[in-house]
Amino acid sequence: MLKDDFISRVEGIHWSNRACSFDATDCWGLVVLYYRHVLGIEIHQTVHYESGRDFMTCYDADVVFWRRADTFTDDGIFVAWVGSQPVHVGLIVDGRALHSRGENGHVRFDAIRTIQKLFTRVEFYTYAGNRDSAHSGYAEGPGDC
Repeated sequence: MLKDDFISRVEGIHWSNRACSFDATDCWGLVVLYYRHVLGIEIHQTVHYESGRDFMTCYDADVVFWRRADTFTDDGIFVAWVGSQPVHVGLIVDGRALHSRGENGHVRFDAIRTIQKLFTRVEFYTYAGNRDSAHSGYAEGPGDC
């Protein structure tokens, strides 16, 4: 699927917790859909997401498959924090943030600057694949030095 076709198909789709379809999606589900349908990549996903675990547990289990970047890049993701907790994730597409946010929310585009203003901290990542790969790297979490 072409990127523009994907955007047309998902923009405005309602947010639903743990959803990952073209009918409804949460923030992580949107990332999974994009990588699957646009980039042809089945990204690693732990069972924590599917079992409904909290965002922090899912983040800790899956962040090791991503490499932290100094700045955003197209087809990368952002992780948004409130205080010391990661709370939201989204895609970087055409230099903007494509994300599905919260109760009564929907898939939308925002300027990256807007995301940076809404949250305490925003980090950027690129997909590194298998955690055993020489390309993957451990991202620091709360309390790590």
